Amino acid sequence: MLKIRVPATSANLSVGFDTLGIALNIYNEFGFEKSSFDNVDAFESKFRTNNLVLKSYKRFFEYYNIKYVPVKILPLRIDIPSSRGLGSSASCIVAGVMAANILSGLNLKKEDLLDLCASIEGHPDNVLPALVGGLCAAFMAHEKYYYKKYIPSSRLQFYSLIPPFELKTELSRSVLPKMYNRCDVIANLSRIVNLPSAFIDGDIELLKAIFDDKIHEPYRYKLIEHSLDVKTYFKDYAVAISGAGSSLLVIGDKVIELDKIYDFKIVKVIVDNNGVEIYEC
Repeated sequence: MLKIRVPATSANLSVGFDTLGIALNIYNEFGFEKSSFDNVDAFESKFRTNNLVLKSYKRFFEYYNIKYVPVKILPLRIDIPSSRGLGSSASCIVAGVMAANILSGLNLKKEDLLDLCASIEGHPDNVLPALVGGLCAAFMAHEKYYYKKYIPSSRLQFYSLIPPFELKTELSRSVLPKMYNRCDVIANLSRIVNLPSAFIDGDIELLKAIFDDKIHEPYRYKLIEHSLDVKTYFKDYAVAISGAGSSLLVIGDKVIELDKIYDFKIVKVIVDNNGVEIYEC
């Protein structure tokens, strides 16, 4: 059996809307076996129809125009909560594409799979760190994605604050405006260029100043009950909505002793600098 483990990801990092993402040590793990027909019966019934792992697996063969290899897929470990802004969909996409890459015998480098994974997801900010790990920034030019990976300082402490309720990406995107004020765009641009250095240096004061988004968070905080209360409570930390929500990402240089605030479960996480891992057994 081929086992593939994919880390959770937290996208946007405040000012990096659809551009930045970071991999975290929460994991989904899937098993893959060659079969005479496709089989996803081991998944919960709601995930059997239009299964994203299988869809992504199939897309690989279409993309590279190679002979299809039917597969049986097993959900071995599902720790990334769905619809919480922690990259559960990206984990399915990366797992499916990576499995197809191995079982087809094509064996491309995982960074070479970014364009395909991003085309399935619609943007690179989750699938890229899920593939390669670390803090990642990506952009598209000449119909392909370019990226840079950074390793954050070990001085920084990371926490995922996970509420008991979901927030669908479709709803979270629907509240965003169609046009933006030039000053707001410039505010984000002036911050994002300094963000990688702040992570690398572990400069929490700079991160706090940078985490002041004007593009998406002002509209999304309204969808997440008590999120602004949480942000106010953690005023000595850098706080951002994780992806499209409903989770929050809190970063600081001090340990948080709480297990819970309001309805948010506080989970200590560390940055996964490796990305997707493959095991054969």
